[in-house]
Amino acid sequence: MRWRFLSFVVMIAACGDAGGIGAPTSTSARPVLRDVRATDEPQRQVVDFEAFALGAIDGQFDWQSFGGEGAAPGRSCAVYDHVIAEPNGSSHREAAFGRRSLRISNAVTSGCYGDQTMSSRSADVAGQAGAVSLSRDGQVNFALPGSVLRNHFDAEWVVASAVPSAQQSGLEVVVSPARGDDHRMSWLRIGDQPDGLALTFAERSDAAQPGAFEMTTIARGLDRRLPHRIRLSMNFVDGPSNDVVRVYVDGELRHVGTSWETYYAADPNGRANFNGNPPAVNRLMFRTGSDSHRGVPGDPAPLTRGHGFYFDQVRVASYAVPVRVADCRDDGWQSLRGDDGRTFKNQGDCVSQLARSRVR
Repeated sequence: MRWRFLSFVVMIAACGDAGGIGAPTSTSARPVLRDVRATDEPQRQVVDFEAFALGAIDGQFDWQSFGGEGAAPGRSCAVYDHVIAEPNGSSHREAAFGRRSLRISNAVTSGCYGDQTMSSRSADVAGQAGAVSLSRDGQVNFALPGSVLRNHFDAEWVVASAVPSAQQSGLEVVVSPARGDDHRMSWLRIGDQPDGLALTFAERSDAAQPGAFEMTTIARGLDRRLPHRIRLSMNFVDGPSNDVVRVYVDGELRHVGTSWETYYAADPNGRANFNGNPPAVNRLMFRTGSDSHRGVPGDPAPLTRGHGFYFDQVRVASYAVPVRVADCRDDGWQSLRGDDGRTFKNQGDCVSQLARSRVR
């Protein structure tokens, strides 16, 4: 309860802060948690929502949504159309969705961040050396007990339109690596356009303008009648302006960019929060609101209420990857993984992966 209360205090402060944009299959009684450190996959949590109760998301299996429908009142800037729901229509009743999914629309928006929907946390946190998992006052640790700082964050989810037969005008949801408050390290918007679903990636790569977005449309015309699998892969490299972020759509690499570390290192508002160090991440933020300026809600799309997007098969993982050849030597490769989470066969395999991961 103390952790929850303090998290709320941090969120309320974020909602009122002026300045730049926000910095960032299971039928059992619990979602699937596969501990597979000894196999070719990292320890990961894949959430299919089948064990979730319908309605409010907040508090279920480490998911957080202070502003989601049905959450306790008085802890959010708005009440968002974010709920656990039963997908409508036979087109979505397949392995990727099952009986229950997370449904989100932007019928209601706000300029706040910490009250939006946050996924459950990975066992460890991810970030470069010095990445911060504590709140500014040091009272809240957003990491799970026993978490270790790793240098890679990997997230994946399946998304589909709740109205596959037609465009939902104005529909958009932003998904970001986060830690549970209003601070993020990347940004991927999913929108519904006349020709199908579209994905837009935002990075902050210009040290001269660290508060500015560099926006790239990385996919468009995606068939809204079908579910699409999105993967976000982040390598955090010590030092400035060198993180590598890859975005995959249905298994295809669509974009290679960078993180928001430049914002936290060079922008006055970013530095004020972390003294030049970026936040660590261990979960995903699903957000409906504007990113033009903190406190600006953006244009809601009220006709999307009760519809929007379905999200399912959500996975987050934090693990260690090699960043220099020395990391692979002296049996170091045995405790590392490739960007895709696979274990290495030997030192040479580790070195080869390092060479591939450096390609941008």
